Amino acid sequence: MNSREKFHAVMENQENTSIPKAEFAYWAGTTRSWFSQGLTCIQDVPSDILDSEPIRGASPISPTYAKNTDMNVMSYFNLDSLLEKFPFDLSPILEEEVISENGDYRVYRDSYGLTNKISMKNPGIPLVLEYPIKDRKSFYSYISTYDEDYSKRLPPDFEDMVAKLKDRDFPIRLGGNPFGFSFLARHLMGDVKFMMGMYDDPGFIKDFNGFYLDFVMKYWDLILKKIDIDCIFILEDVAYKSGSFISKDMFEEFLSPYYVKLIDFLKQYRVTNIFVDCDGLIDELIPLWVSVGVTGIFPIEAVNDIEKIREDHPNLKLMGGFDKRVLFIDSCNAAIDEELAKTKRIINMGKYIPHIDHAVSMDVTWKNFKYYRNRLNDICEGK
Repeated sequence: MNSREKFHAVMENQENTSIPKAEFAYWAGTTRSWFSQGLTCIQDVPSDILDSEPIRGASPISPTYAKNTDMNVMSYFNLDSLLEKFPFDLSPILEEEVISENGDYRVYRDSYGLTNKISMKNPGIPLVLEYPIKDRKSFYSYISTYDEDYSKRLPPDFEDMVAKLKDRDFPIRLGGNPFGFSFLARHLMGDVKFMMGMYDDPGFIKDFNGFYLDFVMKYWDLILKKIDIDCIFILEDVAYKSGSFISKDMFEEFLSPYYVKLIDFLKQYRVTNIFVDCDGLIDELIPLWVSVGVTGIFPIEAVNDIEKIREDHPNLKLMGGFDKRVLFIDSCNAAIDEELAKTKRIINMGKYIPHIDHAVSMDVTWKNFKYYRNRLNDICEGK
């Protein structure tokens, strides 16, 4: 079975299927550090990719998008390709600008209009200095910069991709960063403005999600009509290690209606793998997602009890779930084996693709990763 066939076989819980041997992504800095620890370098990481940027564990969707995909780890362990990201752009396509740069930091304005500051030396997410949406008035001004020419948002080689992807042997996903019914709003106005807006101006938050839901459906319609998408990702990151930071009532008022409409739209194209990407402790959120039609969750960080999630939701599709902390420098094979034993139990319960619970960080040593990955490969092969 190829990577795409394995993905669907596991998601459909087919009997006696092959489990994909795959990782979602690696920090670029992780791959660079592993070269000095023993990983064979088949293709170097481009120098303009920062250490904190992800290198996807997937086959490139086309040569144009090969830059941020992995060839080194995949080749070393003979891994499957896991959910290559189909390119999409929800921004108003504003002109990007580097405002200042020195050896330590870069300050820049991106195509969404966010002014960011990022370290040139230390891995991490950008610090937002200014958000483009500050209130209802600036929101309407912001969305006035959009037009309905969705075709310009398609890849330049879209028609060639349509033809080549018909017989592909790897799965692809549509969605993810920054698309989500809480995440996108927080991305453009900040956490505080979004949270306070649900109380102070609920109509504003609903107008925001209504606009982007309509925009996404019209835009993605062009893609879904021509390409058979294997999985949809909705990014939320609406929880910390202690639990959700949005209540059940707020979820049902401000998020649920948009999930229902989007998933109803996706059903027209027979998309059955609809995953939410959410960090943190998500046990109280899972029933809410299931109620609106979400069929899977990712990356299931270690703060969650993945075995209980499987027991409570036997039909939910799972990806991730392996605690990367047992691969840090102060760990040992016994700790890795204990985590792998749990992974094996969940694999045997079905609808689960195991891999590290998010992109592999620079804390993970090559020695420990190699031990883990070889053992997990054996488990996936039924050895």
